[in-house]
Amino acid sequence: MAAHRTKPVFTRIAAAMLIAAISWLGWSIVMPATQAQSATGPVAVVNYTVRPGDTLWSFADRVTPKNGNVAETVQELKELNNLDSVSLTPGQNLLVPER
Repeated sequence: MAAHRTKPVFTRIAAAMLIAAISWLGWSIVMPATQAQSATGPVAVVNYTVRPGDTLWSFADRVTPKNGNVAETVQELKELNNLDSVSLTPGQNLLVPER
């Protein structure tokens, strides 16, 4: 009769956590748009992950509508993301208003 081996509990927990993390990541890719609150009410937003070399000003310049005010976009991004400064870190997530 063959001996029956059981998986250690920590292996099962680790597998469950991995499945949960993958599910959460998949859901965030499928449903990236969320609602954020601003002084003027709910705002539709998307999530942006900061890349190496990004600055708040360069990113704001990319997302500001043509003939828009980049300084206003910087201020809006700071308020929406509760930023104390314009410094960004690669991998940081920013909420960005949909335009």
